[in-house]
Amino acid sequence: MLDKNVAVSVLNTQALARAKINAENFKNGIDKKLKYGESKCARYVKKALIAGGASAKNSGIESAKNYGPWLLENNFKVVDNATTVRTGGVFTISGQQVGDVVVIQAAPHHVHGHMAMFNGTHWVSDFVQERGFYPAQIYRDQNIPYALYRYGANTTSEQNATAIRKGKIKIVWPIPSNSRGSEFKNQEEILSHIGGESTGQYMIGRSGMWHGGIHITEATTPWCALSGKSPLEALDFPVPFKGEQAVRCMADGEVVAYRVCKDYLTLAWESGPLSFSGSFVLVKHFIQPGEKESSGLHFYTLYMHLAPYSAYEAEAENQWAIQNTLRAYSEMDWLTAKLTSDKTSPQIAGHIPKGARVEWDPADSNLNATGNNKRKYGLVTLKGLPEETSSTLTPGQRYWVVVDNNNIKPAPGAGPGWWRHLLPPAKEVMVFDKTVSLSFPFAIKAGDPIGHMGYYQAPKDGGYEARYQVHIECTSMDDNLENFLTNPEKVGEKNPLWLKYSPGLALFTKDVAKGTFAKGSTSTTRTGILPLSKVTTETDTSTKQEYWQLRPENAYVPKGQAEPQLLSQYDLAKLGFRTETSEPTSFDYLDGKNQPVGFFRSLINSLYEVATSDTRTSHALVKHNYQRLLDKIDSGSDRYSPMEYWRALHNPDYRDTIQKTIVKHPSDWYFKKDDAIWQPFLNALKKEAPEWKKYSEDFLDKMAWMQDVSTEKLGPSLWHMHPILFLGTLKSANRITIVYKNYDYTLDYALNKQMSLTGDSVPTYGNYGAVTREQVRDYMNPELHQENSEIYQFLDISAPSGISREDLGKLLSGQGVLSGKEDVFIAAAQKYNVSEIYLASHAILETDRGRHAFANGSKMYNNRHVYNMYGIGVFPGNTQNGVVVAYNKGWFSVDEAIDGGAKWISEKFVNNSKNQQNTLYKMRWNPSNPGTRQYATSINWALIQKTDMKKMFDQFPDANLRFEIPVYKKG
Repeated sequence: MLDKNVAVSVLNTQALARAKINAENFKNGIDKKLKYGESKCARYVKKALIAGGASAKNSGIESAKNYGPWLLENNFKVVDNATTVRTGGVFTISGQQVGDVVVIQAAPHHVHGHMAMFNGTHWVSDFVQERGFYPAQIYRDQNIPYALYRYGANTTSEQNATAIRKGKIKIVWPIPSNSRGSEFKNQEEILSHIGGESTGQYMIGRSGMWHGGIHITEATTPWCALSGKSPLEALDFPVPFKGEQAVRCMADGEVVAYRVCKDYLTLAWESGPLSFSGSFVLVKHFIQPGEKESSGLHFYTLYMHLAPYSAYEAEAENQWAIQNTLRAYSEMDWLTAKLTSDKTSPQIAGHIPKGARVEWDPADSNLNATGNNKRKYGLVTLKGLPEETSSTLTPGQRYWVVVDNNNIKPAPGAGPGWWRHLLPPAKEVMVFDKTVSLSFPFAIKAGDPIGHMGYYQAPKDGGYEARYQVHIECTSMDDNLENFLTNPEKVGEKNPLWLKYSPGLALFTKDVAKGTFAKGSTSTTRTGILPLSKVTTETDTSTKQEYWQLRPENAYVPKGQAEPQLLSQYDLAKLGFRTETSEPTSFDYLDGKNQPVGFFRSLINSLYEVATSDTRTSHALVKHNYQRLLDKIDSGSDRYSPMEYWRALHNPDYRDTIQKTIVKHPSDWYFKKDDAIWQPFLNALKKEAPEWKKYSEDFLDKMAWMQDVSTEKLGPSLWHMHPILFLGTLKSANRITIVYKNYDYTLDYALNKQMSLTGDSVPTYGNYGAVTREQVRDYMNPELHQENSEIYQFLDISAPSGISREDLGKLLSGQGVLSGKEDVFIAAAQKYNVSEIYLASHAILETDRGRHAFANGSKMYNNRHVYNMYGIGVFPGNTQNGVVVAYNKGWFSVDEAIDGGAKWISEKFVNNSKNQQNTLYKMRWNPSNPGTRQYATSINWALIQKTDMKKMFDQFPDANLRFEIPVYKKG
């Protein structure tokens, strides 16, 4: 039985002892540079595990990269689907837990790989790894493969799926921005990208029919298309698509249904049979922004028309790429050694180089073996070698190679990874050419490959239109959807991302010469929503009132008022998302004969309302065009242009109005050809276009699937959301927002004020020591301190950071009297609107990690023990003043000092109504009124905390960071 706490404690002690030795060696000149550890990571981790109760049996292993089998013997299990999370320069592993062990493969100049254990805060080997589980930059640069091991963990896909239901999910775009896999920078960039699609627009398609999703095709995203083996593909697209990138799952969830077609489906058409893909995947998700399930939403994403099984180079489970140069043993030598003695090693036939392609079936017991060294080997067939290789091995021959520890991975051109969950001995094995409703859903992560765009021949009169496409939908059957849009728990209220202003808001103008603001004669005439990160603030030099600059209005509005509103990404209703319900008698909205009253008219009316409030002179006539269309719809005229109506609906100037509309609508995947909702469309074709009727009926017979999904309650009507706009709004925004704030003083003016201070206010370095004018200027100059951790002195600390009690507890663990005080810090942060991470960091600094006399009760005044956690009132030459302050404030316990000090800091600095000093820089230098109201005298006070602040925030990747960087007036 392993005691993880003992193992972690032993490892921490070992690493600390080695760090002290290294520091002494460096100090005494034995080492020319300060060393990290002693290049014995495996020895340290192994020793700690054995101390915790692991067996020493079979632990005599030379290389760290080979410790996987020993960990398995000691009841560790591999954590499936572990993914790398990069936050700044720190690399962590999703879901990492105390006692987890990572085994990393070899890197250039690091032939033995690496091994480390997570202690709850850092990864530790023979040193404490400040930058995550990778021990050196070469590992980070090359994303060296690794395996995560957890003691006694049961990492079945069912449990992974359960974990996903907790509601904290990751969301990604469904496609990368280029063939190299780069990400789109923001939502607008990907919306502009798919705006180039000529088909498959949301809600109403080019044919005038209901369309509940979007299309992405090779016209905009050729790197996600994959050519198969159909002769017609080569005819239509002579240059084959290689599928360099896959279509990706948009959010963490679980696969609940699929249809994998063995090959393309065909339908008869007047010009000959047409091919198209019927393959799809349905993924179920649950997002819960708040603490209660009532704040959450169950929803689905659908990926339709994926490339069929035959499009991939071979059966997905059999194609692999070698990740590291491996020793290869001939089939005969392996057998001879096995028959001779269990301890006999076979002769090496050669080496299979990195990048070689092999074929191997992991489910075939005849192709699998465990070596004397407890490593897993596979009998692979060499299919191809890299162009530049000196290997003497023969393609087509079979060799035994080691296949564990990520030494081989599915090859490019192989099927998507989720197929592997359907291979023997899975409970449910892949079935072809039918809709499969899974009784045992399995987890899939945001960003995991879903597949590639499939070949699609769309009929047109006299021929067809060929393309590669994927159809993506985002739907929900959740009755809580409309409540979800209101953000019932006000999640993110303290970390808003948007600024929204309404019509009638009074606008202010600025007197540039005086730096003052005055109420103007105009008001806003429309609703505006702006990214808060792009809204600058300026301060009235006379009143110190701050103002938002509304660039679209060319004016200002004061901060701190009811308007404008500051909105979270979860305030979907306030951000413009609205619901509609449609119960149509036909999926055909624009048939050119029957005016589209009801739902379609409502959409046009919403566009008319937006156009009416559009103040741009270039768009003055647009509202009249929408009014004309409304009048025509209301007239009941039996003749109109479907294309005119369609273009009006998809006006790019008012794109968000349509794409933020969430519609409860019957699904065309639910109904079959004989259902009433299809009859108006099909009957109209009977006389006018019988060939179209036959094709449409056959298509519906082959494509309808929703009623076959028995394990989920789906249809007939579902909520439909635009997948990019809806999920993109919920997608975690860049956690870092940088705002530049202009000041009306030059840097030299502010410096003069600093240098003129006297007495206890004189600038110092640390607690003591004179400083020069140039030194002070360097520390004051914001332009010199915006890289790496130094930017953290500009972090806005005027709101709680929103980290969990457990995470803050980890931060405070081992910090003397501060340990276990996470509830006190969180309560103080919420009461006084201050970052709890900042409060903890500041207290740790000022109290020497909870052990200073101001923290442990050693300070007394009038026979009372007093506490001062933030150094309030403590001066370099007069520390007794901090004792008196603590007594007068009534800080007679640790809790009272944490809470009371937070209140004092908030009222006097961070949230001061007259002069908000909400960053460490502003607390130290007060750029709005230099030389006054400064928290500290040390010129390096703000920067002293930057490293600890960064380390702490890097541990909490969900925390939003807003940096406010001062810009001094140019002299």
